[in-house]
Amino acid sequence: MTQISVEFDFTKIGKVSLEGGKLRFPKAPEVPGIYRFKIREKIYVGETDQLRRRFQHYRTPGPSQPTNIRLNGSITAALSEGFEVEVSTIEAATILIEGVTSPLDLSRKSSRLLVESAVLSSAHLSGQSVENL
Repeated sequence: MTQISVEFDFTKIGKVSLEGGKLRFPKAPEVPGIYRFKIREKIYVGETDQLRRRFQHYRTPGPSQPTNIRLNGSITAALSEGFEVEVSTIEAATILIEGVTSPLDLSRKSSRLLVESAVLSSAHLSGQSVENL
């Protein structure tokens, strides 16, 4: 049996705020990565080829973007009710295969999906409530 593990660390980049009824995200780097929103007692995890641009899509969702609309609503509602929404990112990760560690190239979608799946699996196994449904 082949043993594989994925290693990563989240970096807190800040909190989302409301300004004039619009979401304002903390400044994110212009790199590919995985992101996590802590909204009330739940988390939402996603992956993207460009973190800063992805957050803009949540700020101003288009009419044909149901996930962006849903997350915009969830975050706006939480902030309006006095809850904090924290944003964390993963910008680097490694994979360990049979004792050999290699960096994952997060510019590749397959690598981002692997890390995102590892984050979601870890959350489910630890009993964390996940918004990704």
